[in-house]
Amino acid sequence: MRVLLAAPSSPARLRNLVPLTWALRTAGHDVKIAGRPSFVEEILRTATVAVDLESGDGAALTESAALTEFAKLWRPRVVVSDGQAPAGTAAARAVEAVAVRLLGALDEPGESDADLTFDAVPASLRDSGDGVSPMRHVPYFGPVEVPTWLRRKARRSRVLLTLSDATWFGPVFDAVAEVDAEVVCAASTADFPAGTTVPANVRLVDSAPPAALLPTCAAVLHDGDAELALAAAAHGLPQLSLTASALARRVEAAGAGLVDAAPSTGQIRDLVAGGTLRAGADALRDEIAAAPAPRAVAARLTR
Repeated sequence: MRVLLAAPSSPARLRNLVPLTWALRTAGHDVKIAGRPSFVEEILRTATVAVDLESGDGAALTESAALTEFAKLWRPRVVVSDGQAPAGTAAARAVEAVAVRLLGALDEPGESDADLTFDAVPASLRDSGDGVSPMRHVPYFGPVEVPTWLRRKARRSRVLLTLSDATWFGPVFDAVAEVDAEVVCAASTADFPAGTTVPANVRLVDSAPPAALLPTCAAVLHDGDAELALAAAAHGLPQLSLTASALARRVEAAGAGLVDAAPSTGQIRDLVAGGTLRAGADALRDEIAAAPAPRAVAARLTR
């Protein structure tokens, strides 16, 4: 069976499509991912055949005549699109293929003309509405290499810290300084505002790939990164978000995390210690694990 996937020019959105892509390929199907010329290299990094849509409406891949033209040439039986790539549904209609929409951490359900919609976010974190089927979230962050320092067992609990705004480092470092945990952060002192003091328990590294690091962690501290938040949930890790994103609020409501722009030392200790937050995170992890795996969704599409 031929399956065409439509990916907007967003690495995070592409990565949400990859587990289903691999499931379809390992089941023996002919799979291709279409994207803009500037995004082809990113698609190739997923070890998938890329289709370079040389013409169209720019980078967004929202309404692309080029995608429909390729679909008419290649004649896929199924067209899978990201929540922000409605051109996939239009292409499916043009060739009488099954139109599938796959939602991820960055999407909200909303209305769609797709024949089937799958959601990789568990019901506890999002009300997908009627007609939406679950799919297990399998965290994927692209090709990574396990750092040498990560090949040694940690002497104490480990916390992954990721921040996109340098102004947060000072207050967050103050909050974690007295916590009995190793706080791993991919950053350089050159990234910090003047006067920022790095605590002794903070480990600055060149690279902290979540795929390699999360299985070794006790908790995650982030700035609202939805992709990382969902991955932490899949690993059963309590988390604290500095921003009140929609997903962070839902994780908090599920009892698996906290939301606070100015976290205290006590909150970080509670995060690492687990307790009720650990129980909530475990429940969320189990809910994600119970959802149909990508291979089950691939089998359903085949039927």
